[in-house]
Amino acid sequence: MNAVGRRRKPKSAVPSALDVVTAFFDAIEARDFERAEVLLSAENFSYEGSIEQHDNAADFIQSVSRFGAILESVERRRIFVDGDEVCAILRYETSLEPIESVRIAHWIRVERGKITRIESFFDARAYASMFEQGP
Repeated sequence: MNAVGRRRKPKSAVPSALDVVTAFFDAIEARDFERAEVLLSAENFSYEGSIEQHDNAADFIQSVSRFGAILESVERRRIFVDGDEVCAILRYETSLEPIESVRIAHWIRVERGKITRIESFFDARAYASMFEQGP
C-alpha cells in the first residue's frame, strides 16, 4: 500500500510491444547501438529488408551501426500495434545524397519483451544507384 492506503497497481514484468519498439527506435536515433541490441532477441532474431537479410541480432546491429554515421533523425510518422506485432512508418533523415530522406515501413514482432523479427519495406532504388558501376 502507498501512503494514502491505496494498493499500487503491479507493474507488468514484460514491457508491451509498443514500449519495446519505442525504446528500440529511441536507441537507434541516439546512436546507442548497444542499447538497441539488448532489445533484440539474442536467440531468435531475423531481419529481412530490400537490401539485406540477417539471422542474428549482432550482425543486424553491426549493419545498422554503419548507417548511424549518416543518420540525422528518425521521424515517427505512424505506429500501429496489433498484439505482439507493431507496424512503424518512419522517415529517416540522413546527411547523404541521394538518400537524404528515406521512408520505411517496419513490421516488427515482439515476444517476451524482445524483438524477434523485423521486416522492412522501402524503395531501394536510391541505394542501388549508389553502388551502380559506370561503363
